[in-house]
Amino acid sequence: MKQDEGVKSICDYMFSFAKEMGYEDYVEYDEEIKKYFATWELDDDTTTRELIERYDDHTFWEEISEQFGERDFLRMYTKEEREKMTDDEHFTRLMECQIPWEEEFEKRGIDRLDIKKD
Repeated sequence: MKQDEGVKSICDYMFSFAKEMGYEDYVEYDEEIKKYFATWELDDDTTTRELIERYDDHTFWEEISEQFGERDFLRMYTKEEREKMTDDEHFTRLMECQIPWEEEFEKRGIDRLDIKKD
């Protein structure tokens, strides 16, 4: 998967502080191309791996709740109704659609999700 240039830029910026933050073993700088790269030590560090896994897990549940909430919101309100909403109303109603999904996934994970067969 090709990495977004903005993400590369942010990673490079963050990696530039590795030495002064005490993480020089995790990042190396390539003088020739003027870029920072994560070392194998970063990938192998169990603390780092655990943090990444926790972040990925949190992001997964947040993203799936947002996607289902937005789907339900778009089904519930017509384009005309959405266009008449203030920003606050839009946000509130979107959250009202998203929160039940957050609660469902928190309690049961994906156990009750099924794909309808046509």
